[in-house]
Amino acid sequence: MKPIHSILLSLFMVQFSCEDGNSEIIFDENELIAILDADDAAGLDGFDDEGLADLDFEFGLETGGTARVMGDTLSYGEGYRIRFGRQINDIDRTIEFTVNGDTAIGFVTYTITGVFMVQAIDTSNHESIDSMSFTKDFNVMFTRLVRYVNVEHTGNPDGHHWEIDALTPLIGGAGDKVSITTIDIYSFNGSAEVDLLYSFASDGIGDLFIDRESLPTFTAFEPVLVRMTVENGGPEYAIDSTGVGEWCMLRYARNGQHRGRRHLNDTGRFFDTVVNDNVHTGSWRVHGPGVEQVRRVFRSFFDVVDLATLFVEEGGFNTAVWSIPYIVERP
Repeated sequence: MKPIHSILLSLFMVQFSCEDGNSEIIFDENELIAILDADDAAGLDGFDDEGLADLDFEFGLETGGTARVMGDTLSYGEGYRIRFGRQINDIDRTIEFTVNGDTAIGFVTYTITGVFMVQAIDTSNHESIDSMSFTKDFNVMFTRLVRYVNVEHTGNPDGHHWEIDALTPLIGGAGDKVSITTIDIYSFNGSAEVDLLYSFASDGIGDLFIDRESLPTFTAFEPVLVRMTVENGGPEYAIDSTGVGEWCMLRYARNGQHRGRRHLNDTGRFFDTVVNDNVHTGSWRVHGPGVEQVRRVFRSFFDVVDLATLFVEEGGFNTAVWSIPYIVERP
């Protein structure tokens, strides 16, 4: 993958006089970009599948000694199973800044190009089925707002420094066929009931600032229930009698070496209550923060893709993605 490039619309330094007249706020785009690059909550690390992958996979993450069941045994009633994934070739980033006194807003846009790969495997002999395997080029775009504030800092010569105060979910995708309506995350309370932990809705999602110090937080090795409500404008391509025309996945990662993917289903099984109602549900056992770590930031990528993208070579590339940073901490 090529490195991320920052394309600046302008390069300049601006000074703002404080009300007390004793110090100045210095705005330097290069400084703000460096702060963004260093923030674990931002960025795209972990979004790339790096090619073909099982439906469910996880590697490099702390599991607490519990074995994971991967998706390589999933078949589709016709004697085959599939592996699929994105291979990113290039990421282009632009950032536009607006400044108002001691607050700066960065409008971040990512344009990503690459290859989407699908491999069908014969379950009787474990060999690839060439007639059902293919690749297709893709181009996706994501946007996010990042809010910076200038605060007092005695360690700096000018007495101030910039820091990220909040950021919105990273949202985008490709095509106009599928979209995400809501994402709800629940905890299990020891019975058949679940308690809502976090909820995100499409209305205003692009302007929803999440406090950098109050990111969604989960306890390591605890199970949670994830529900994604989506829309599919059709025409829908179904692969079985349920009529479901899209798949939803939760990707979670810290970087390319520590990441996973979990399939959410709409088949009326495994915590999903109604078949093909566009509510995709699945349980997720939260990973640990990492060896010798107590608390750490990761990134989630909630992804819906229509099945024509997955199963039809000429079916286009249609997906919608929301990325929300989160924290994992030990009990």
